[in-house]
Amino acid sequence: MGDVPSTGQLSVLVAAIAVLLAALFSSLRRWRAESRDPGGASAFSSRVLAKGCLYAGTILCVGVLFWHSHVRGIWRPLEDNFGAFLWLAVLLALFIIYTQRAHPLRGLDFFILPVVLLLLALAIVFGKTKPHEYHETTWSIVHRVTAYGGFVAFAIAGAVGGMYLFATRRLRHKKLLPGQGFGSLERLEHITFLSVTLGFALLTVGLVTGLIRVLDPRRPNSLGPDWYRNPKVVLACVAWIVYALVLHSPINPAFRGRRTAMLSVLGFILMIGTFVAVQFMPGK
Repeated sequence: MGDVPSTGQLSVLVAAIAVLLAALFSSLRRWRAESRDPGGASAFSSRVLAKGCLYAGTILCVGVLFWHSHVRGIWRPLEDNFGAFLWLAVLLALFIIYTQRAHPLRGLDFFILPVVLLLLALAIVFGKTKPHEYHETTWSIVHRVTAYGGFVAFAIAGAVGGMYLFATRRLRHKKLLPGQGFGSLERLEHITFLSVTLGFALLTVGLVTGLIRVLDPRRPNSLGPDWYRNPKVVLACVAWIVYALVLHSPINPAFRGRRTAMLSVLGFILMIGTFVAVQFMPGK
């Protein structure tokens, strides 16, 4: 079946995971080397290796995407679980590459790469065993695009929120961050807020279009009469409330700083739970 990834595609994806793992460990090694000798040869070699592995792993993921789309004969993104999770991983990897070239933020790769690796693992698990099929309608397309787009924005917000918590913890213990370019707390908070703003708008559209699909009398409700108790619906709504609190932070100082970062991380965990719950629910 073209919908199910082949053994060759899975093998290349496993190789991409191994390369990206090498990028993650090289980033950690660079971080430790810079704490001892910021301008040393060890820090430089680790930085070059981390960047090279990140580029190579991203290229491998893009290659698998093209291979999978060519075999299926469908080039539209988000058509099945395997392609959807791959797209999410590639978009996050490209965000790291762009940010580190245009506006370097030390440590960003170390916090986002674990999310990329998680998405690639989910692509292997759910892409091979449970491919989704969708009824193509305008509502379904908008629903998928906004839901996945919101996930990418929230992943960035969660990762940067984690960086904020890490930075404040080191500052409380009077441990300076190694090297330059990690970013001030104000910059981290700003990026988190911008990402949450974008993700919240996309998630709101995704929830509304999903509700329209569920309540459409012309189409059977695959979630049943108690659709509002469905785990993916409940988790998505709770995540929406959490991010609404984050957006409330500019007018409520009590939610600024660490609380905003913690809520961003919590919201992203809920989003991951939502996406995993979706895999065990009907996709219509």
